[in-house]
Amino acid sequence: MPSRANIYIGLFGVAFFWGTSWAASKIGLRELTPIHLAVLRFTIASIIFFCMVRIFYKNYVIEKKDKIWMWFLGFLGVTLYFFIQYTGLNMTTTVNSSILIATSPIFTMFLSTKLFHHEKLTYNNLLGAFVAFAGVLMVFTGGKGVSFGGNTLIGDILALLNSVVWAFFTVLGKSLVDKYDPFVVMAYINIYGTIIMLPIVFTPSFISSIKAASISTWSCVLYLAVFCSVYSYYMWYKGIKIIGAPQTAMFNYINPVVAVIIGVLLLKEDWNTYTLIGGILVFIGVYITSVRKGNKL
Repeated sequence: MPSRANIYIGLFGVAFFWGTSWAASKIGLRELTPIHLAVLRFTIASIIFFCMVRIFYKNYVIEKKDKIWMWFLGFLGVTLYFFIQYTGLNMTTTVNSSILIATSPIFTMFLSTKLFHHEKLTYNNLLGAFVAFAGVLMVFTGGKGVSFGGNTLIGDILALLNSVVWAFFTVLGKSLVDKYDPFVVMAYINIYGTIIMLPIVFTPSFISSIKAASISTWSCVLYLAVFCSVYSYYMWYKGIKIIGAPQTAMFNYINPVVAVIIGVLLLKEDWNTYTLIGGILVFIGVYITSVRKGNKL
């Protein structure tokens, strides 16, 4: 079994790839619509998953009832999650959506410990989550106020719903990764989620956009498929299996920090003292949660 240190390193990799996915998506969205980019990304990822399962897990057996559960998780974590995300992004601000989606680790923590009783809630979990969330607030607001509701109300609600959907996806998969290899579980979930998504987008406009896509667009799609889907989704569930859902979910807080760093370094976006302090708080919060000792609530 992999050591906890290796899992933490792997999850930092996930945070890096998901953090850089915003910049990669911006390039891809120059020529593709959000939903077309998503389905192309997951179609390629599913082909890779399928080939690897056929090669390395040829005789691996999964019970029929668990495959039905994987269909549901595919709908939840791939189809529904990205449909809500791309719909909501057009109805609210980037700051609002980033902050609301950052509540996902808090939802994950309470679902795992209080609703499904997979793990015990500790003071470290609670303190680390709120310190990291405070860091995200500072990163995205820059010390200024933030306003929810009004013209962005529907988008804000969708962003919050998106956070809840990912929390359920994270927690509900634990029983499967405890029973099966996380790679196989994630392979089937991606494949099933993509199959559900396909009828929505296979239209003449989708085919035309693929034909017109440039090399840079295809490069971004491949990056999103290989690193942000195949590697990251697999490592996400592997983390849940080894260190638990609450601690794994905390790495979601690092994603926006990476996105901001990439934006500052490559896109010359603005930053200030609050950005720096907020980023430090995020890492402190993740560290607090990762400390194994802690009194239970």
